[in-house]
Amino acid sequence: MHIVAKGTIGAGALVLLAGIVMLVLAGSSIRDAGTEWAAEETTGATLNIADDDKAGDFGFSFFIRGEYTDDDSDGVWDHCSGVEITVKQKPTVNTDWDDDPDKGGNGEGGEFYFQASEDKRHSCDVEEGKDLNRPGFAKVGHACFACYEGTFEFESNQPVWVVYVDVALGDFLGGLFAGLGAGSCLCCGIVIMAFGLILALVVKDDDQPATTITYGEDGKVIVQQPGAAQQPVQDGGGEAPKNVDDWYAQTDDETEDST
Repeated sequence: MHIVAKGTIGAGALVLLAGIVMLVLAGSSIRDAGTEWAAEETTGATLNIADDDKAGDFGFSFFIRGEYTDDDSDGVWDHCSGVEITVKQKPTVNTDWDDDPDKGGNGEGGEFYFQASEDKRHSCDVEEGKDLNRPGFAKVGHACFACYEGTFEFESNQPVWVVYVDVALGDFLGGLFAGLGAGSCLCCGIVIMAFGLILALVVKDDDQPATTITYGEDGKVIVQQPGAAQQPVQDGGGEAPKNVDDWYAQTDDETEDST
């Protein structure tokens, strides 16, 4: 196989391998975004807000184990009934977010508020929808919206599970971009390997051994062609020439004698 074809196929294999690794990492990040908890089955916890961009974080969402039901038909999700979550400590809040509809509007000053849907109004009203991102869990509400860096502490009258929204969002976006990169690498790797295989079929291997001339013990000149058996050319009649020039001179003399 031609060396260029070998190199092309090898490069394609490396790109393909990189795509597979990125695809695994993407799947892991997206899975973490839907399963990772900042606190699990707790009636109180102290959590930290990182606020890496110094503009405020989205904060924490609260869930309980259960389903979205309205058995009493009062228009309010049943799982919200009787839940009491009290914020004991929170960082300073970026109030500029209250005037930004793209970031959710009024964040209640970092306090807890009911919100059973994924990203709609502050209520547990049935018509506001559901948050189905975590099967087996129903969203109760949110707290520390727009909080700057600092400590957040809460208490609950029943066990809750807490999601740090910024971390979950970062995992999801990271997995999404890694998935896009993985798809590109997989496609490129396959194309490059296919091109290498085509080169292997159409480009001849020029790495062939050259013709060699050796001398036997009896002084005969032996010409070795690639892929052929050794062929004695002539009887030197004595000591073999010491170099190729002598051999050519000797051959010329013998040609003249034969003439």
